[in-house]
Amino acid sequence: DDSCEVPAKGLVLQFKRNGQIKAQVTTSRTGSYLVKLRPGRYAVTTPKLRPREQLTPHLVRVPRGRIGRLDLQLDTGLQ
Repeated sequence: DDSCEVPAKGLVLQFKRNGQIKAQVTTSRTGSYLVKLRPGRYAVTTPKLRPREQLTPHLVRVPRGRIGRLDLQLDTGLQ
């Protein structure tokens, strides 16, 4: 049980391919999100990361003909 884990509510997620934003969503108050993407590889970013923050994974692959689930982690750099 890690009491330092809380949902990343209101976080803007951008899914980029070839340097262009293909989708952008904002997480709900529970930290969940739903996005529809074409098959392929995407870089996942958030536009307002602070210097010590890190979003992982930052590269994802969307398979053809399947629905997938991706849990992202936002490390705020706090210890």
